[in-house]
Amino acid sequence: MQLFFDYFINKIMKKLFVIFGGSSCEHDISIITGMQLCKNLETKYSVEKIYLGLDNNFYLATKVQDISYFADKNIKLKQIIISDGAIYIKNLVLKKYCDVDCIINCCHGGVGENGDLAGFFAVNKIRTTSACSLSSHIAMDKYLTKRLVSDIVPVVKGELVTIDNYLEKKKSIKKDYKNIIVKPNSLGSSIGVKVCDKKNFTEQIMAIFTMNDDALVEECITNKIEYNQACYKKDNELMLSEIESPITKSEYLSFEDKYFHEGKSKRKDRVIPAKISADLKSEINFYTAKIYNALKLDGVVRIDYIYDLDAKILYFNEVNTVPGSMAYYLFEPLGIDYITLVEDLVDNAPSVKKYSYFDSGILRKKLL
Repeated sequence: MQLFFDYFINKIMKKLFVIFGGSSCEHDISIITGMQLCKNLETKYSVEKIYLGLDNNFYLATKVQDISYFADKNIKLKQIIISDGAIYIKNLVLKKYCDVDCIINCCHGGVGENGDLAGFFAVNKIRTTSACSLSSHIAMDKYLTKRLVSDIVPVVKGELVTIDNYLEKKKSIKKDYKNIIVKPNSLGSSIGVKVCDKKNFTEQIMAIFTMNDDALVEECITNKIEYNQACYKKDNELMLSEIESPITKSEYLSFEDKYFHEGKSKRKDRVIPAKISADLKSEINFYTAKIYNALKLDGVVRIDYIYDLDAKILYFNEVNTVPGSMAYYLFEPLGIDYITLVEDLVDNAPSVKKYSYFDSGILRKKLL
């Protein structure tokens, strides 16, 4: 009976692969997203869990059911090798475990979101449900993204600060900015983000340099409302989610605002749908579609905006190519449940890129 059950699970039920973790400041949040997703999928699919460790090695975590298992970083899981469209168990001799067609990427930040993981899967002929390597890398760089979309949507004035140009930028920032918000240029989950006194922001800049190579200093919009919208592509059409308005306890949406809530209600920290005018909703819909297409994104992304209540201007803030909880809660009001969202992502994951070769004939010539 057990053999029949295993055969049914592996052969009849569709198998899905979910990866989470990774060497990133958002490692723990990634585990929450991945395990949450697996719990929902296991009601309908056979799910293989792949844990990307802090050492950036792959581990098979299919049998892990309790999220607290990962609290102890000295985990004991079978290490696996992913190569050429398949998973292999790493022992004295590599043993093929199974073939892989598509992997659902739940790795926030670091190699999981900056394009490294996407590039690895592309080379190994595995489709993924998130953006390609180039688009992911661009979106991870907040300053670069804003430069690229600034002809599409208004962006807040900002400066990229590095260790090399810090002293030079420090003088101009104090002179040209009224209110300052400082953030790591390539981290997510609001880690390291802080509203600063423009006369004394050195400490925060230096703190960011311990986590990230670059810091982004921007004019802080003090009287504002934040809006977020998710989007993904289905059958070459864009599926726009509802728009949310996060509820913050501080001057910006902090890490604590995002992940530490009292009680179990997920709706106490956001308003969905956001209470906005038809014109503003139309504006956000327009910008989300334009940005998604301009950056050549794939999979589900969440695009965040800041609305200046004084100037009545909507500003683009950032793109999240691997949003927390896959942003499923933004699609639920539209009748797209968690499993349907994931099915759409898997069904519409881009085909494996084909690399072309041109035989120049030069190698047949004796040039050396």
